[in-house]
Amino acid sequence: MKVKCRDLNTGLYFWTIIGPDQTVMVFERDIDWDFIRAGRQTQKWLHDSWLAKHL
Repeated sequence: MKVKCRDLNTGLYFWTIIGPDQTVMVFERDIDWDFIRAGRQTQKWLHDSWLAKHL
């Protein structure tokens, strides 16, 4: 299950992915979302594809 939330004070998003065994698989915070581009503005430093591209 994926849960997305928005901090109304900052306008930034955070989300988590919960696995079938009810453990947290991913948690990301302080994500700036660009609705025009339909993509994030913040770096995807938790993702292997981002790490491979930037290391």
